[in-house]
Amino acid sequence: MEQGGEEAAAKRARPSAGEDRLSALHDDVLVLILLRLRTPEAARTSLLARRWRGVWRLLPELRFAFFPEPRGFGGALAASSVPLRCLFVGGLRGAPIASLADWLPAAAPRVVGELTVVDMGLGSCANGDGVGEEAEERGTIELPCFEKATSISLDLRSAGLSVPPVGIFARLTELSLNHVRFHGPCELGEAVSSPRCPCLLKLTVQEAWDLHNLVIHSDSLKVLLLEHLRGLQQLTVTAPVLEELGVVQCFVCDQIRQPVADISVPQLKWLKWMDAYDPCSVHLGKMEQLKLLSTIFLVYGPEFLNDACLMFMSRVKVIEYLNLILGYMPEINNYQYLMEDLTILPEITSLHLILRAKGHSFGACSFHILRICPGIKRLIMHLSGRFNLKAQAECSQDCICVQPPNWKTEELTLNCLHEVEIQEFRGSEHEVDFLKRLFSWATALKRMAVTFNYSVTESMVKELSQMLRTFSRPEICMEFYVYRNMVKVLYASED
Repeated sequence: MEQGGEEAAAKRARPSAGEDRLSALHDDVLVLILLRLRTPEAARTSLLARRWRGVWRLLPELRFAFFPEPRGFGGALAASSVPLRCLFVGGLRGAPIASLADWLPAAAPRVVGELTVVDMGLGSCANGDGVGEEAEERGTIELPCFEKATSISLDLRSAGLSVPPVGIFARLTELSLNHVRFHGPCELGEAVSSPRCPCLLKLTVQEAWDLHNLVIHSDSLKVLLLEHLRGLQQLTVTAPVLEELGVVQCFVCDQIRQPVADISVPQLKWLKWMDAYDPCSVHLGKMEQLKLLSTIFLVYGPEFLNDACLMFMSRVKVIEYLNLILGYMPEINNYQYLMEDLTILPEITSLHLILRAKGHSFGACSFHILRICPGIKRLIMHLSGRFNLKAQAECSQDCICVQPPNWKTEELTLNCLHEVEIQEFRGSEHEVDFLKRLFSWATALKRMAVTFNYSVTESMVKELSQMLRTFSRPEICMEFYVYRNMVKVLYASED
């Protein structure tokens, strides 16, 4: 080819500076490009050229970390029929909850996957003080019926919510409602039961108000978690395939009425009950498949504080796993030691002790627990919060937590205990003293794994691991774990 011809061909192949070849692409290709951007950035491409206007509305996933302008967002949702496999809206920051009404109805027919709405308001709503007045000011929103959604998660910072009186959530498998104040006329139980939620597998309700009577009849539900439902008076659950049930501080706030519950869950395998209990008014039915029980016991406090826990555990004779929280109040000197009230535990194979000691010695209470279940084969002890970098200051030497001191001298034989895991070990004096005794009690121990708290330095890990090895015996396999970049990894000393 002659030189002039080559130059002409090169000019034809080289686009002019003002030519927009992206705009010539098909919508499907533009959508693939926009999916690589955050949703607000994708929406701003409408300013580039007329061709780009509204292309972002064709995205199958929309995620807004900050609340979009309600009416404009509602119009954008209504202008497209593309199915949404994910719709995330956060950052309401205490805005009037009625603003959701500008776009939720338009979202309902489009969401075929996950809907998440999170109010990241700056105000606290973790306790019940003033919640009613604040919620009234923000208003109430009715949740439309999302017939095609598979997952709905709402966190509304105590704002009002009413569930739709009609409609079927035909594909919904997970529903999570947090920090909401329920408003009639339709009851939540009616909306989540099988006739209207035929595929529901998991229901979580946390930090809720004005849910006085919860009645659930579900043939599909497998997980039900209820926590801090202030004002709950009666709970009825009929769920033939339910496997996990958690009830935490839903009845305890009512000091006048007895807790009333009628629960039929014959396939239950996992039960977390940290609430008021009276066998005369709380009927749990047969739980012949139960394998794991979680509950809480206060080590110090006023008399009768643990009556519900004692009555509840007395009905369980044999279970494979027991998760027991031993709780302490920050100041205990004016309270009595309550561990002596606990004289028997279910026959168990594996024990998980979660110690919320708040800097107090936990040797006496842990010794007491181990003494009444000497047949355990596996022990897990969780000593502190995982990523709580600030260590809890240890109490004074004259604190009553050192009493009774018999655990330091009395013999205990745990000849069935083969495996021990210590989680969130900081190396405090209380922790080291207890582990030293534990090695002597566990005469048949084969393995001990120690996971250090995230705050423990590399030099301290080395020092503490060497010290623990001096307590061990040759036949015990010692393993140490640390956190690196928030990931738990096996620790290997350079020595």
